[in-house]
Amino acid sequence: MHRWNVLIVVSLAMFIITIDTTMMNVAITALSQDLNTEIQHIQMAIAVYSLVMAAGMIASAKLAKIYGTKRIFIIGVILYGIGTVTAALSQNIIVLTLGWSVIEGIGAALMIPAILSFLVTTYQGKERVRAFAVYAAILVGGAAIGPIIGGLFTTYATWRWAFGMEAFIIAAILISSRLLVGQGKTEKRPGLDWGGIALSTTGLVSLVVGVISANTYGWWQAAKPLVIGGLEIAPFGISAAPLFMITGGILLLMFRLWLKRQERKGNEPLVPTSLFRNRPYMAGISTTLIILIGLGAILFATPFFLQTMLHTNAFETGVAVIPMPLAMLALSFITARLVTRIQIEHLIRIGIVVMIAGAIVMANSFSPSMTVMSLTPGLALIGIGMGLALSQIGNVTISFAKSSETDEASGLYSTFLNLGRAIGTAAVGAIMLASFLSSIVGGINDSVSLPQQEKNDLTVLLTDSSKHMKLKEFEAEIKKTQSDYPDEDISELRAIGVNAVDDSMRVTFYTLAGVFGGSLIVSLFLPRRKLVSTVDDATRQPSDSEL
Repeated sequence: MHRWNVLIVVSLAMFIITIDTTMMNVAITALSQDLNTEIQHIQMAIAVYSLVMAAGMIASAKLAKIYGTKRIFIIGVILYGIGTVTAALSQNIIVLTLGWSVIEGIGAALMIPAILSFLVTTYQGKERVRAFAVYAAILVGGAAIGPIIGGLFTTYATWRWAFGMEAFIIAAILISSRLLVGQGKTEKRPGLDWGGIALSTTGLVSLVVGVISANTYGWWQAAKPLVIGGLEIAPFGISAAPLFMITGGILLLMFRLWLKRQERKGNEPLVPTSLFRNRPYMAGISTTLIILIGLGAILFATPFFLQTMLHTNAFETGVAVIPMPLAMLALSFITARLVTRIQIEHLIRIGIVVMIAGAIVMANSFSPSMTVMSLTPGLALIGIGMGLALSQIGNVTISFAKSSETDEASGLYSTFLNLGRAIGTAAVGAIMLASFLSSIVGGINDSVSLPQQEKNDLTVLLTDSSKHMKLKEFEAEIKKTQSDYPDEDISELRAIGVNAVDDSMRVTFYTLAGVFGGSLIVSLFLPRRKLVSTVDDATRQPSDSEL
């Protein structure tokens, strides 16, 4: 039993990080009301949480290698505890973002690569397959329980207690951390690659800030200029968002070149460049990244639709989305058995195909007469597919790295994982709003009962709203405008609005089916691997001489 103590402790840590990611998705409305802020700001806080984790994991993985995995893990746990208490006591969106998105995000960034490193270094062969199955089960179990916990606290008490509960779990992890036997600090410590840290962090931050800010400033044409110190930034009418994204891409390219320079000089880089040349490893990372973009989008779009259109409360929303994470939970355990008979890359591809089918079923579930239960089949299919695809992909991906690169491989993998979720969460709002406005303008123009002049006025109003992306201002203007219309026109407009919402959700989930299709294409580059009688060899990390 002592051998499984490590798994118990790190699973608890992964559990709170996972529920923290999902439990606030069902409390979006309550958070915006209690903190007197807009839903877009809550969406940004969710995205920034994943952003901070993604930006810090590469550096934290190297810190674990230099100073010891256990020490860095414990520091991360302490920071996470400080952050969750700050979030629980926050009175405005700034303090919430500081505690939840920033401090907790840094703590999680220190913890997650260490968690993966603990699993890879502690377990081998069949034990590692079981350990990663439990890890994936805890990961998706947290996703299952997170919305329920968030819904219970938000509906029957306050969302603050959800963060307060995490503080008690943090205390239990700190007490149990003595059970961990982590890699100690290196005898000959390499210096920290500060140049690599600066380039990787600023590059990742710039990239995701660009995605997040696109909803406000526009994806290409500037809806409004970015104002910094009185200076308006919108060169040639171009939005600040693509400028951030392009800057991020350039910085990450410079990061790659910096790593090569460090190796040529005989210095130890932040990340070995051999990882980027390792095709199986990069194929696994890229497949995971694209799947997590879809998952992040689903975890935001579905609760948002349920609360705003079907008027479910936070608890009901959590119950409504539970078929997906429960299916993921069940298939994670089943996949651990299947990998002993079926090549893992086949299971991953089958899972992705099932996810595509689930997204298509979801897209066709939206209609004016739909109920909460209408979403269950699609959510269950997506969950089944994710359980098949994600259960062992982390195990297999990291196993392709050299044994001396475990920490860096874990950090880079975790970075891509959280980067995907951040991008998905941020981008889905733009997809939903753009398709909604396009559909409602089309509905107005196709209406046979609305007078042409009214169609023109409403089209101008909607077009202006789409440029400025101010949902509350748009709703207020619509309510003011409605007083000038007869009842039959108001009924027509409401029907057009309902159909537009359904159309926007269909477009969103068809788009997500295409995203999953992209992950299927990338997964074709995964090498053949079957975990049967040779399971010990198959999950063994290659030695330095083998790669």
